[in-house]
Amino acid sequence: MNAPIKLSDVPRRFLNPIAWAKLRAFAPNDLLALIYINAPCPDQANPNDFFWDCPRSATDAMRCYKTGRSLLRQSRSLLSSRKLVATGRDSSGKRKTISASEWLDLWPMFATDRATGPDKVFTDVEVFEATSSETPQAQLSSDCIAWLKERKIAGVVGKKFALHEEARQRFGNGLTHAIFDAAYLAVFGRGRGRPKRK
Repeated sequence: MNAPIKLSDVPRRFLNPIAWAKLRAFAPNDLLALIYINAPCPDQANPNDFFWDCPRSATDAMRCYKTGRSLLRQSRSLLSSRKLVATGRDSSGKRKTISASEWLDLWPMFATDRATGPDKVFTDVEVFEATSSETPQAQLSSDCIAWLKERKIAGVVGKKFALHEEARQRFGNGLTHAIFDAAYLAVFGRGRGRPKRK
């Protein structure tokens, strides 16, 4: 797993660099450019409401809006296809992996490192590039490793058999003992028993 970055760094690191440069040219700083990605459609009659830093034309406002929307679509596509993987803090404050299917109803809010939807909000969102998996088993293995690492970081660990049952509920019956055992060994450095407390 690659090192995670903040959601606010995603446009600069993973999205179309030409579109990001075009959007960035409309803003005096990165923060304002990030805000433009999620900005509502500009009012054609009063485009100055769209640009906060200086007056510009309606054509510029629409060009900026469309560029921001293209970056937003690209980010959601990468997240829902699992080319990028995100984690965030849910309403309970626990960090969890945001599944690809959840991105169908979530919108990345780059300026605030949040993902928001009609019934969910994730804060402190971090993103990493997914490793290429040749088989569904390899993908399942990397998903299980990421989940176990989250549990380890959060300090929510239990006995191995209890973790395995919880992992099977989360990932389905395709998660075999062999896949789980390899993931457990990779994360905790031991093949059996309760992980050591630090």
